[in-house]
Amino acid sequence: MSLTIHRVTRDEEARDAPILSISLGDTAIFRLGGPERRSPTRSLRLGSGDLLVLSGPSRHWFHGVDRILPGTSRLLPEGGRINLTLRRVTPP
Repeated sequence: MSLTIHRVTRDEEARDAPILSISLGDTAIFRLGGPERRSPTRSLRLGSGDLLVLSGPSRHWFHGVDRILPGTSRLLPEGGRINLTLRRVTPP
């Protein structure tokens, strides 16, 4: 798995606002790195209903989903995972 960082788009002015990630459905193995691609990583299990907040320095860290664990939730009739990512684009 290759960790990615979601670079700030040109339209995103609120670069210090936290990013919220809501997991629904099957569990995901999420890997969080650091500010550089070679930074050490740690893995987290994100189950259905979990909320992950990336704020402060971690908002810009490398991160990604290693894999989905099929059959770990019955929320979606045919299995799978939905991720909702919320971020503020403009300052309040």
